[in-house]
Amino acid sequence: MKRLLLLRHAQAMPAEGGSDIDRALSPKGAGDAQALGQTLRAKELVPEHIACSSAKRTQETCAEVLKGLKENIHTEFSKMIYSASFGDLLAFIQSADDGLGSLMIIGHNPTIYEMAVRMAANGPDTILSNLGQGYAPATLSVIEANIVRWAEINPDDCTITTLFDPLDYNAPSTPARWT
Repeated sequence: MKRLLLLRHAQAMPAEGGSDIDRALSPKGAGDAQALGQTLRAKELVPEHIACSSAKRTQETCAEVLKGLKENIHTEFSKMIYSASFGDLLAFIQSADDGLGSLMIIGHNPTIYEMAVRMAANGPDTILSNLGQGYAPATLSVIEANIVRWAEINPDDCTITTLFDPLDYNAPSTPARWT
């Protein structure tokens, strides 16, 4: 069994004349990412390896998730993930070290959302329905595949077991619309 965790970077600051790759996380994004790490630790969904886009906001998302996890996880940063297509990202996953039981990818929309949707061939109706509502920043899908080697991963045979949205794990105690 292999577990794939697909994370869209947390909320970033708007691009203000700089390059997109250099956009930083917003304070909300940093808080969401750290809370996600805490949630993953509590749910025992700690990845063995993280592959992260080389963009500043994804690297900062990764750092905050690691703070929340309170773990030192081997992480690689890849320029390819920044602009990857679905096929590129699938090939990257299929080339992962077979010794890894779990792999987290931190990337960008639309590719990370497309990957989550296409890898979620099976799963509970409520999760599949929620996945169809979009993929907000700091949303994470947990995909399981009954395979031995990563090269065997096939979107048609995967199951989405969990979908974490920031409103699930880091909602304000009093939503702004109530104040």
